[in-house]
Amino acid sequence: MAVLLSIPNKNVHLELIQPEHIDQLYELLESNRDYLQRNIPGIDGIRTREDLQKRWTVSKENSLQFGLWLNENQLIGRCRLTRNPETGCADVGYWLGESFQGQGLMTAAVEALTKFAFEQWNVNRVEIHCGDSNLRSRGIPERLGFCNEGISSKYPPIELNGRLVQSIVYSKVQSV
Repeated sequence: MAVLLSIPNKNVHLELIQPEHIDQLYELLESNRDYLQRNIPGIDGIRTREDLQKRWTVSKENSLQFGLWLNENQLIGRCRLTRNPETGCADVGYWLGESFQGQGLMTAAVEALTKFAFEQWNVNRVEIHCGDSNLRSRGIPERLGFCNEGISSKYPPIELNGRLVQSIVYSKVQSV
């Protein structure tokens, strides 16, 4: 495996997802489907490996799709980094297998992606959007010093499992 972004003091790394990773990613998604459906819109639309392959193919056209790997070979989550060259901003999205949460692994991964966006892409702002009731996900940008800007005016509320979910925007601006 070629390591793209290493994460200090953690036994994990981020690597760009390749076609040969789709089976592992699908298995991780399936084993966490019930958990992920509670908080992530669009999971219902991925019912087969082919669905996941199509979504990955479309997504990689405008974003970097990373797998979060533990101990070199165990895929435990996914991260996405999207750059908007018109606004000079980047957006980070992520999910982690339920049994790997609470260990600081995704916090470290998001910190590495934020640093990459500022240093390699030279963006001036990184955003994270989280569902208002997804407290674990919201804790990540809060721990990393992102500013809670409140409810997004860009994204309307969505229905997720019979409840209306608002998107909370977090941002971090590159320090000079």
